[in-house]
Amino acid sequence: MATTITMPTACARSFDGTRASICQARAWVREVLPAGCGRVDDVLLVVSELVTNAILHSASGEPGGRYALQLEVNPPAHSVGVTCIDMGPALAPAVRQEGEGGRGLTIVKKLAATYEMRAEPTSRTVCCWLDWAAEQGGGA
Repeated sequence: MATTITMPTACARSFDGTRASICQARAWVREVLPAGCGRVDDVLLVVSELVTNAILHSASGEPGGRYALQLEVNPPAHSVGVTCIDMGPALAPAVRQEGEGGRGLTIVKKLAATYEMRAEPTSRTVCCWLDWAAEQGGGA
């Protein structure tokens, strides 16, 4: 039985920078989101896009690479924050087929109330917040 959270809470976890970790990250987020957290599908989509970008466009996707996710749930404000911290600039741009990809951050920015990216020499942090209406129920 899930417990409804009434105070802000945050949790974090790191993952291997492999494609298999995308499913692991989504499963972890689904597990830690509390009952009553609206827009679960949108949160999972944002997580998928951010971690995919970390793997494809940063050193996190290189052998031995990692990335970290932080999830912050604020029930009184009806919001959830998603932060992805990767290992910084890629050694080479991702190789794509014609017409493939390139829309992930556009999707994230449309779903999120706020979006921020900070780049450092050895890391890049992307943080966004999604709001949900008080009357929406949990979707997990």
